[in-house]
Amino acid sequence: MTTMGMTLHRAPDAVWRRVEDQVTIISMEVNRVRLLNGVGGYLWERCDGSTRESLVDALCARYAVSREVAERDVAHFVDDLVQRGLLVRREVAP
Repeated sequence: MTTMGMTLHRAPDAVWRRVEDQVTIISMEVNRVRLLNGVGGYLWERCDGSTRESLVDALCARYAVSREVAERDVAHFVDDLVQRGLLVRREVAP
């Protein structure tokens, strides 16, 4: 599946809360918990209609990280949460 033209959205059954520098996500459907560190939490908070590219831009702007590293980290983050059912990809209508 190509990720071009795709937006990222939190799963409808995912509830989450930030506590200090961590984000806790609970999938109510499968009763699964995922803890995110500060960087993961920063990205998670932006996953409501963002593209992978906009997450990379946000990561580069916020942290002293190269674009190459940001692209790799965002890809891993998104793929992991999609696989866990916590993020969903939606195709952008033309």
